[in-house]
Amino acid sequence: MSKFSSLFRCLCLASVLAATMTCSQQATAADIATDLQQRQTQLSTAFQKVREAVVGVSDGLGVGSGVIVSADGIVLTASHVVTSRNRRSRNEAATITMADGRQYAATVLGKDRDSDAALLRINDLPRDSPGFPFAETGRTSECKVGDHCFAMGHPGGFRHEREAPLRFGRILSIGSRTVVSDCAILLGDSGGPLFDMDGRVIGIHSMITSLITENRHVAIDCFHRDWDRLLAGDRWGHLRSTDNDLVESGFFGVHLKWRDFVPEVARVIPNTPAEKAGLKKGDVLVTVQDGKIADRLDLSTTLDLLEEEQRIEIGILRDGKNTTIELVTGDDAGDVDGYDDEDSPKRDPRRVEDSDRDQEIMDQLSENRKIGTFEKRTEKELSLYSGVVSPNQNSVVSIRDGGLLMCLGTVMSADGYILTKASELQGAIDPEVIFPNGRRFKARELATDYAFDLMLLKIQAMDLQPVSLEVDRPSFVGELAILQNGKGEALMPTVISVKTHTTEGANKAFLGIRMEDDGNGVRIERVLPGGAAQRNGMKEGDVIMSLNGRVMDNRGTLGTAIGAFMPGDKVAIRFMRDDKIRTIDIILTSKFVNEDAMLPLYRDEQFQGQFASTHAGGFPKVFQIDADVYPRQVGGPLLGING
Repeated sequence: MSKFSSLFRCLCLASVLAATMTCSQQATAADIATDLQQRQTQLSTAFQKVREAVVGVSDGLGVGSGVIVSADGIVLTASHVVTSRNRRSRNEAATITMADGRQYAATVLGKDRDSDAALLRINDLPRDSPGFPFAETGRTSECKVGDHCFAMGHPGGFRHEREAPLRFGRILSIGSRTVVSDCAILLGDSGGPLFDMDGRVIGIHSMITSLITENRHVAIDCFHRDWDRLLAGDRWGHLRSTDNDLVESGFFGVHLKWRDFVPEVARVIPNTPAEKAGLKKGDVLVTVQDGKIADRLDLSTTLDLLEEEQRIEIGILRDGKNTTIELVTGDDAGDVDGYDDEDSPKRDPRRVEDSDRDQEIMDQLSENRKIGTFEKRTEKELSLYSGVVSPNQNSVVSIRDGGLLMCLGTVMSADGYILTKASELQGAIDPEVIFPNGRRFKARELATDYAFDLMLLKIQAMDLQPVSLEVDRPSFVGELAILQNGKGEALMPTVISVKTHTTEGANKAFLGIRMEDDGNGVRIERVLPGGAAQRNGMKEGDVIMSLNGRVMDNRGTLGTAIGAFMPGDKVAIRFMRDDKIRTIDIILTSKFVNEDAMLPLYRDEQFQGQFASTHAGGFPKVFQIDADVYPRQVGGPLLGING
């Protein structure tokens, strides 16, 4: 459906340390930016207003999200969330799951598939109240790029143990059909609401990109525009999920360069409608037929809805001035005259665009990614947290091994105790702790808590600045916070998305291997970092023959046998290595891997540990935040806005 499992990308790879500890050097109210205090109050108030209106939606084929917008049970969602088995059916049904777990049958009304919008009606009113909790709708046209917003939904589908997570961000682009934000959206969130800071629905989650912080929402104005049609059950259009290349074809005729979602003409293709209309290099496309353009897909959808040889108006920005030109569309059936030399192979415009986009995505996925002008992590936004991080600047350290950054750490005492995320130091030979001021110390491991994935290090120092733990006040969903980098500077604004809970896998025993059947037992295909098998020296190729004396003849038998134990239980494993049979006792861990990651980069084993921590689940107690940090950036403190 759209884009976490119980550990949605929102947990976001922040270390369990950053998810179990709040630090305080007790910044005074004067140190906290007024904007930040006001933002916290506004977000908390809006969240409480709308939290019960966010629902789970299922059509029997998959799961998504939605939002109730009237007391009598009108629900907004994305059209692809309620895709019928029979597209000609007019009697589509869905199940609505309320925040408290109660379920209601609903009827699917209208769908605008061009915009990915759908309307549902809950069939019956609640028995214990005159109406449903609902959220008010706003107007996309009244929003501005850079406005703060927040998203809700049910990543991975509705879960009884987890309320719809809250994610905070900013509006990056606004079109007549689409809104783009940097709120973290994942599979299962589709159809959920994007809210303004007053708690009004301004968008419905539609599509994610390869980047967690660049996601598309149906503009709420699409619902306002066609409300009567949707309410009457009309169905029209079709959903587009890729660029159709019309902008570079003989239908239009320009090659665009996008920056901050603004399309600038990089080249006008000869003998096309664009050249005939007088478009020039450097022109910025602002509107097509009075409709604003949000991003590539929004533009391609807009062009696809036009007819061939249709006279249209194009709003452009040229030399700092807004102007309008007329363009008569061409045809979209063939090659473009003059696009390439006659004797050269015709280039595929789509391949050019995809190549540009692929490179942009790879650049964005690097740790040195360029920050967009309106993102929540701009230098201006981070400056609001200067009073928060400055008292704690020397309480965070970098931990390196052989010069390679492994992760961050948090100073726990003046005499040299450092807490960090254990699995990130797996395989470290000679770890070194480096302070923001350049001081360096050799570190030794004192203790490791495998359930929480925490490691306590000791360095020889007596004058350190420890964090003070805020243990008397529980965190709350919607609480603003900030992560630090290895220099102690503000790294990334974030928000607590899910209250303290036990994550999936915490009560499931785990050996920490990938396995395959073997004639003599079960062969270890892969040993997972941080698992019990690795800690006890088991290797790839070892063949497990028995567990506590019971013969293990296939993967299913071993998996079932392990599943009968609890984390912390000790088992005797008899295995064969190089034709020699050995027996060892192993203490099982919790199931710490996230096998239900909702983005390909987080599932692909070739990227293991690069985008997501290997230990990403099974925590006995944790809360989740919405920051997309890399594994090398975890282990430091999570600071509340009081410092």
